Amino acid sequence: MTARPPLDLSDFRFTASIDYVTLKGLTKELLPSLEGKAKWPRRSPGKLTVHDATAADIQSLAEIFPLALIDELEVSVDIRTAQPLKAEVQHEALKAFKAEFVAKRLMPTFIDGTNSGFRGAYDHVLNRTIPYNYRVPTAFQQLLNGHRNDGVQVKCYFKRSDQRKALPVDQHCIRVEVRMNMVGLNHHSLVTVRDLIGFKFRKELMAYFTHVCGSRLRRVRKTRRTPLLDVLHSKLNELDLPHWERIGVGAFLPGGKRQKPNLVFKRDIALNDRIGQALGRLERSFAVEKFVRFLVFPNERRRVSTRVSA
Repeated sequence: MTARPPLDLSDFRFTASIDYVTLKGLTKELLPSLEGKAKWPRRSPGKLTVHDATAADIQSLAEIFPLALIDELEVSVDIRTAQPLKAEVQHEALKAFKAEFVAKRLMPTFIDGTNSGFRGAYDHVLNRTIPYNYRVPTAFQQLLNGHRNDGVQVKCYFKRSDQRKALPVDQHCIRVEVRMNMVGLNHHSLVTVRDLIGFKFRKELMAYFTHVCGSRLRRVRKTRRTPLLDVLHSKLNELDLPHWERIGVGAFLPGGKRQKPNLVFKRDIALNDRIGQALGRLERSFAVEKFVRFLVFPNERRRVSTRVSA
């Protein structure tokens, strides 16, 4: 059965970006002016981290360090209210989005060998992680899919500060992010910084941002179906609906009361499409510029440009 979404997606704006990229094997040198914030970590000689790296930044880094290896990459999707709201109204809207959409529906898919399978919510007050198979985490608990040292980890949190500095209210957002180290990066053929130019962000990373909105029991073959079995499956699907509305996908994953081996999850098409569009916009900003080749025998009756940006 499928739960009806309590919020209108049109009330929110989705933006994808590179939160940071870390390169290694470098010698510290003076960098050109970048739109993002570059840092040479003292504790990690030979590494360079650029926060909020833009396509122009990546192009500059690829020209300066063409063989620089990517050590770590984090790509995020930020969700903000579509229109400016009063602080308290915006706060409640973002809290509701995190609970009703992300906490209840986020179900990333990982490539074998890149993720430990851990799923929990980190509580900064208790300073520990807790499972969320029986209740929806609070707004300020960080959702974790995987450990920090996994090849790929997916997180979600209510972002109100950046690098320990408070953000203006209009920059508060719900952030869903995927972090990859070299194990995960290799699976996506991201080896050097130049590989980010032309990278298919939507196709390659969408699986990590996938949300689901319901489930059903896997249908049996027609030759094995009976009227009684159809009624049983229909009743079980109906019994699952309250758990979707109250807890979400966690109730149906390992550790949840409704976990079953033969469940098929229904993708949240509308939400996934909005996230996919955001990743698509990021992808276009990193697209390789194409040019029309010089014409060897141009048609004199038709005016053409010999070098036109695609």
